[in-house]
Amino acid sequence: MKNGKKSLVFGIVIGLILAFFYFHFFAPRYETKKIGVTLVKTDKWTGQSWRFVDNAWKRMLNMDEDYEKVDQTLREALNVPLAQVDTGSALDKLREKYPILSDLPEDELLERIKIVYSKMVLCTLYLNDFMTKDGGSKESKQ
Repeated sequence: MKNGKKSLVFGIVIGLILAFFYFHFFAPRYETKKIGVTLVKTDKWTGQSWRFVDNAWKRMLNMDEDYEKVDQTLREALNVPLAQVDTGSALDKLREKYPILSDLPEDELLERIKIVYSKMVLCTLYLNDFMTKDGGSKESKQ
């Protein structure tokens, strides 16, 4: 009976060690890789992805649909003019003037430009509206 218990305990310990090594080295659930300057974590079981932004993991959205037609319709609805710029040469000139940008892939650079520009424009518009409203309310109280 003692020999059977020893074998059982020994088998459980060996099984736990093998399971640990299998799940730790051969079948990890999450894969983390660096794409440009962005750190991306992917769950191999569900296919979900996260980006490391502002010291936190933010979930990435999968866009399976073609949003180009939707974007074009929204631009037309707002009557937003499109600048006729050769993106490739403009990015080359930008990278030439600012060498720190030369390591970024084109998609990543365009994404960063979009984030920085929209943040500046939207914050400025908001603060301008706030100051106008706040200035108007102070004047009406006096």
